[in-house]
Amino acid sequence: MRTLILNLVLSVAVFFSCTSGAENQNNANAQTPVVELDTTLTNISITDLNCWVERGQFFVVGVCNNLSEDWMNVWLKMAPLDAKGKPIKVNGASTATFPTFSDAVPPRGRTSFFYEWPLTSFPAMPDSCIVTGAGAIAMSPGAILIATEQNGVKVLVPATPGDTAATVERAWRLNVAVDNPLDIEAAHPRLELLLFGTDKRLWFATVLNPEDPNQKEIVKANEEGPMAPKSKRRFGAQVFYDNMPQELIEKKIGRVEFLPFNARF
Repeated sequence: MRTLILNLVLSVAVFFSCTSGAENQNNANAQTPVVELDTTLTNISITDLNCWVERGQFFVVGVCNNLSEDWMNVWLKMAPLDAKGKPIKVNGASTATFPTFSDAVPPRGRTSFFYEWPLTSFPAMPDSCIVTGAGAIAMSPGAILIATEQNGVKVLVPATPGDTAATVERAWRLNVAVDNPLDIEAAHPRLELLLFGTDKRLWFATVLNPEDPNQKEIVKANEEGPMAPKSKRRFGAQVFYDNMPQELIEKKIGRVEFLPFNARF
């Protein structure tokens, strides 16, 4: 990791939002599977689970590990607990169901999730939760993308304009190379971006979609369109702290991880 001191705010920035609202893709209240889930496909484990209350919302983030030999579109269920560790309802039910970010997780592969519920969804204040497999949709084998050559540059700006003696951490500039090693085209490459704090806890995850017009100034790539078999592509982004979880703003980013995948839906 390197450090870069800037006197001016950069013109291209990644601006993520940790807020509620119907436009927020992380709002889990409206999530429903397109077909009936196979509840026997639950050979998964959850790691880096973190949950907290902030800005009137209950946030849940983590990593889902596919322990099976099957390709799966994995769905999870979240069971909220109060401060005493007792189960409470969410929207009148014992659990809430939602999908992982990747819609086709390969055998022994990983994907992440980051969702929120308004506190009005709970009869009491949620304090923690348990996340387990709800089921999955069997998927056909496809392209497997691998993140390599990852780099991060910490961006510092003067605490006072014009004075570089004292600086504050404003953003991270990121780039990663993604390989498509198989003889299969990756028609819709995506990048899951995971941000860990200096406390080593996962605080944020999202999907970078180069095909989304709204993300054209967020994620950059040296090529566009499908990734040919055995090809490599470089992606770059810059993450600002604006509207990140408060704990991440205070503790700062300690580690960044990319989980690339080929979108099916």
